[in-house]
Amino acid sequence: MRNKIGRRAFLSMSAIGLTSTLAGCLGLGASAPVTYDLTPGAPGPVPRRSNRTIVVREPATISTYDTQRIVVRQPGGVLSYLSESQWSDTLPLLVQTRMLQSFRDAGVTNIGRPTDPIALDVILSTDIRAFELDTSAGGAMARVALAIQLVSDRSRTVIASQTFSADVPSPSLDQANVVAALNTALDAILRQIVEWTAARI
Repeated sequence: MRNKIGRRAFLSMSAIGLTSTLAGCLGLGASAPVTYDLTPGAPGPVPRRSNRTIVVREPATISTYDTQRIVVRQPGGVLSYLSESQWSDTLPLLVQTRMLQSFRDAGVTNIGRPTDPIALDVILSTDIRAFELDTSAGGAMARVALAIQLVSDRSRTVIASQTFSADVPSPSLDQANVVAALNTALDAILRQIVEWTAARI
């Protein structure tokens, strides 16, 4: 009986030690989180085929990403959060805000949210497919993927759709490096989305 109890205690302590090691590497602790923002760079001006008004909806996503927490994908497909850090808003709202900013910085001014008092011609719908630090392959890769649909408000038909993705390596699991890599990935995608949208409407 004593040997069984001792073996169970050893296995329990080993599991706790492994979890603590991984948590330490990922910064998974209980202290107050540091708040980070997403600040994509300003794209250059883009030519447009028309002056139709674009309304950018709040992105849809699974509950894992619908949070202020920064998602980490671990080996075995385990999802966790990078603690001691958080986004400045829930991720869908933050992506919506930065997407609007990118369009306006590119000279697209007739654009807004569904709640804005503007005429509605084209709906830009977004599905956040990935927004995470992927450590499943042994490294640290910031992965962002956004599926975009342009829908005519008049005919309710899809004008165009495409998925944009970017992978940017993070030099370490340090929170600041992780956020910088995710920001770079989002910046690359938003530049593509602005150019792609302007060329289609």
